[in-house]
Amino acid sequence: MFEVMNMIIGMNPYFMFNGTGIEAVRFYEDVFNAEVMEFQTYADLPNAKEGDDNLLLHANLKIGQNEIMLSDTDPDHPIESGTHISVAVVTDDADETSDIFRKIRENGGEEAMPLQETFFSPAYGKVKDKYGIEWQLSTMKRDE
Repeated sequence: MFEVMNMIIGMNPYFMFNGTGIEAVRFYEDVFNAEVMEFQTYADLPNAKEGDDNLLLHANLKIGQNEIMLSDTDPDHPIESGTHISVAVVTDDADETSDIFRKIRENGGEEAMPLQETFFSPAYGKVKDKYGIEWQLSTMKRDE
């Protein structure tokens, strides 16, 4: 029998915005004839507040054979120019996600958001590597 190996199932550029994420989705959709694969606003969060429908929680756009992801940052933690792009890595196993997170952090990295269970992933966190690249690590949520 063959052993099923867990593996990274995706890696995408992740663009961050200070409140113009929805506008950017529409812009890239038009400019690149992109297909909007996913689109959520902050209003989709379990603890949504009034006005949250104006902020992009997450979008995934397919441009040709490539995908990019986009989001508005938390308004309480605005991004600075140069910190608005990160790389999103999606695995199919929480242990692998944890291992990648740990290796980056233990080798000169800096934890930006602890690895934790969220409503969209059993293991999600952000860590900046020693080269200044922010990695958003996530495990695909499996259907029960």
